[in-house]
Amino acid sequence: METITKKDTIETIKTQYVDGAFVESHGREVMDIIRPTDSQVIARVTLADEEDTRHAIAAAKRAFATFGRTTKEERSKILLRLHEATSARIDDLTAGRRRCKSCRWFGVGVRQQ
Repeated sequence: METITKKDTIETIKTQYVDGAFVESHGREVMDIIRPTDSQVIARVTLADEEDTRHAIAAAKRAFATFGRTTKEERSKILLRLHEATSARIDDLTAGRRRCKSCRWFGVGVRQQ
């Protein structure tokens, strides 16, 4: 999965997670991710365009149609799988958190280029 490119050691995230998969953004506009404590650019993200947005909305509608009919037990199992998946990547998640020690959980600022 090629989701990140490096430019001068600042990562540019070029994909979004939509409909169960990472997909390349059709957008070409890039936004800086800013650490609010020192205004340093810590990453860049390619923004979604109108086509990406339509695709994400359609995927969300399909997911809600089935998820809305699930039982409490089924939802509990889904949440347990989410917990297991995030626990399996705890090192990656905490590494990201360490990059911005005083930020709220990934609550970094953004600045358009």
